[in-house]
Amino acid sequence: MKAFLRFLPFFLFCLLPLSSPSEAAGRQDFDRQIAIEEQRRKALDRQIEGYRSSIRKMDQKVDSLLIRIDELQQNEAIARQEIEILELQNLKLQEDLIFLSMEARNTQEVVNELQARLKQRMIDLYKYGSSEELNLFFSSRSVFEAVESVYLLKKLDRYDELVLSQLLDKQQEMKLSEKVISEHRERLKNKAASLRKQKELYNTSIRQTNAFVGEIQRKKALAQKAAREMEEAQKAVGQTILALMRRKKERDAEEARKGRARRGEVDYLAGRGQGSMFDWPVRGPITSGYGMRIHPIFKTKAFHSGIDIAAPQGTPVKAAAAGEVLFTGWLRGYGQVVILEHGKNYSTVYAHLSSINAREGQVLKSGAVLGGVGRTGTATGHHLHFEVRVGSKVQNPLNYLKR
Repeated sequence: MKAFLRFLPFFLFCLLPLSSPSEAAGRQDFDRQIAIEEQRRKALDRQIEGYRSSIRKMDQKVDSLLIRIDELQQNEAIARQEIEILELQNLKLQEDLIFLSMEARNTQEVVNELQARLKQRMIDLYKYGSSEELNLFFSSRSVFEAVESVYLLKKLDRYDELVLSQLLDKQQEMKLSEKVISEHRERLKNKAASLRKQKELYNTSIRQTNAFVGEIQRKKALAQKAAREMEEAQKAVGQTILALMRRKKERDAEEARKGRARRGEVDYLAGRGQGSMFDWPVRGPITSGYGMRIHPIFKTKAFHSGIDIAAPQGTPVKAAAAGEVLFTGWLRGYGQVVILEHGKNYSTVYAHLSSINAREGQVLKSGAVLGGVGRTGTATGHHLHFEVRVGSKVQNPLNYLKR
């Protein structure tokens, strides 16, 4: 009996509910995924704003067909990214609700246990009163045992206070848990409504894009105008690359004048010959080759500045060779784009991406994932548009890709 009394507080502590490491890790993983998707959303917002800012400076922005297609697809991309975030937040709220409900049940079990112990203690005190204490004192066989008995009785009183105090704490904890669970259920309801709204916006954006492209296809004059705009957009990419390379050299020169360390021009293609200069950025059938073709959307004869490699949506797109990220963002007719500079005036272009996993100025190793296959820009289906350029001039990628 005496040994049991000594360990009662410890036994009570062991009854308190604890969350397992796996449960905590699961919630942290959701937080990490949500943070990643929110960063992607911010990056997407910056890229779209940069694109629209550059468009506002163009004289032909009012009647540009490609710009209108880009704007519709940007709305689609924003809605899709918002759906990613909301779905993750919904999953996290659902998991939190399960965890909170388990905690509430555990707390209720502790409350029931404490109430039972306190009830039994009160019954014992009512039955035996102070005579219990005297009997225990006078039954001691020595002075030492008598002193120890008094000490244990005082410990027992303190234990009674501890039980009552923890019972009140746990009851308060139960009320708080019920409030938090109610708030989480309301938040889950609101998130579900927001998710439905974003999915409606996403589907509406797709319908609007398809309707606008369909109108261009039905009207020959519009189709010819769009095809001309696409050829102009291909030339504009070359000018963009030259401007970015020039700006980079100017920054490097300025850093050199200030005596700061700089990377300078690096030949990332050292040791690679023309026929094996680049690895395939994605595996799949070539659905449209380099050169003159009938445009798959506008049905007019037009020049194609790269090759189209078909692959499912979201398939990882890899850097064809090591290089520095020269540009990430939206380009007219190209959708979401990454441009890598490889040194010696060579660059590669990755277009129609569904997402971008690189940042400007970043140095990527060959094979590093820089984005996912999509259908942004003037694309008929999910594929990667891949270009090789020397300076601003396009080259046939098949002459540079490994066999």
